[in-house]
Amino acid sequence: MRFHDPTLRRLAAGLLAAALAAATSGCATSGTAASASGRGVRAMPERPRTSATAEPTLDQRRARMHYQLAIDRMRQDRNPEALAELLQAVRLDPTDTRIRLALAEAYRRANRVVEAEQHLRAAVELDPNFHDAHLSLSGLYIQLERYEEAIVHARRLLDDPTFPSPWRALTNLGWAEYRLGRLDEAARHLQLAVDFRPGYWPARLNLGILSAERGERERAIEHFERVLAENPGPMAEAEARYRLAELYVAMGDKRRAIAQLHKASDLRPGGTWARRSAEYLQTLQ
Repeated sequence: MRFHDPTLRRLAAGLLAAALAAATSGCATSGTAASASGRGVRAMPERPRTSATAEPTLDQRRARMHYQLAIDRMRQDRNPEALAELLQAVRLDPTDTRIRLALAEAYRRANRVVEAEQHLRAAVELDPNFHDAHLSLSGLYIQLERYEEAIVHARRLLDDPTFPSPWRALTNLGWAEYRLGRLDEAARHLQLAVDFRPGYWPARLNLGILSAERGERERAIEHFERVLAENPGPMAEAEARYRLAELYVAMGDKRRAIAQLHKASDLRPGGTWARRSAEYLQTLQ
């Protein structure tokens, strides 16, 4: 499945990239999607969940070994090998929700979103309270433009007082509402996300986009500048600078627009937004 809209391409490239941030830190929900787009935040834990009391079986121990090998391969961007390891793991232990979550990420990276959805849905069937799977489903449905379904899973998390990262669910909820044209609701939920976590740049970036669409240029500029202050990574920085340039052009400040586009087009890897910035720069010079 290919995505032609630049936002969706960026989303598809990073929706579950928070997985490796979480895996590196060893925290199930600590990945901020700083390497992702913020258009559908996800997380993947470091190790499979097992019973606190039951001794793992031989198959469960073997599954865990395949899982850990897969995480290493994913950190090294060796996704086909990671997928092979995870398929071995899920055959040995089909009830482990963390393996299912990791397998969904591997399929997502292979652009096989049908299989990714299947394993995420299997994870929530195995554990209806599995936060990471609900968050990932919400993000996947945003990627697939199935916004109403994304909202269901985001609200499921927000209704759960034990969910430790409500700003992530609020960001997904707000972006889905924005894409559905519910701008007032989107603004309220995205603002709540940054109220929870002022430095959470994915929500801030989305707020900037929403403010720009509503003609609130000064507010949009403030949001994009605050995104840049968080050092969000080259792709998000390129997008924020491109959007700043658009605002400066609309305000008649061509000089500042060109400065932003120069910085955006020089970013590596800046992806689609760096390329768009270079193209836009040519039209202004």
